[in-house]
Amino acid sequence: MPGGRVVSVVLCRPTVSGDIVPIAMGNCENLEEATKYNSVKPPSDTDVVKLVKSRVRTYFNNDGVIELDGGYHLFYAVTLEPFCTMIYCCVGENSMVADEALEFLNEKIRTILASSNIQMVIAQANSYDLLGLLQPDILKFIKQHNEQFPSAHQQRMIDIRRQVDDVRAVMADNVERLMERGDRLENIENRTEALRASVEVSQRHQIFILYMSNS
Repeated sequence: MPGGRVVSVVLCRPTVSGDIVPIAMGNCENLEEATKYNSVKPPSDTDVVKLVKSRVRTYFNNDGVIELDGGYHLFYAVTLEPFCTMIYCCVGENSMVADEALEFLNEKIRTILASSNIQMVIAQANSYDLLGLLQPDILKFIKQHNEQFPSAHQQRMIDIRRQVDDVRAVMADNVERLMERGDRLENIENRTEALRASVEVSQRHQIFILYMSNS
């Protein structure tokens, strides 16, 4: 299945003054392990908020992607919700595509705010006021999505196993060829021995005939 893993999610909202308020966030399980083979670490939630503030238009419905160092992508969806404008963001691995990310944000992450109790307070919430309430669902959806794809560490192990299997296959093929060659050599030796025996019999027969003809 083509696609990629979600590294992190950030929910935020714009203010009238143009600032960006982070409401909640969450990272994938074992973030250090998942990104250990990338020399560039993924952006933090603070980095995401700064990127949104500087590069995302927040006054109308829109979505897009921002390419980041290290092969990461920041996907975002700005939605003018009835209760307030929300910016749903996720950082994805290089293999993650826009359609996949937007489906994840709109059909999974966005449902976290379906509760009327949350909608009543979110417009007045300060930074991370609702983190404890929203983060469990964020982590749940990240985990569900990522279970479809191996992590970088898991993919590395898969590649190593595949290489080992390839080496084993080559070795087995070489052994089989050597055995076939040995069989052929043995057959040649047997045929040579049979030919030598046949020649000896023929020679003895000729000597016998010669002897009989001279006696």
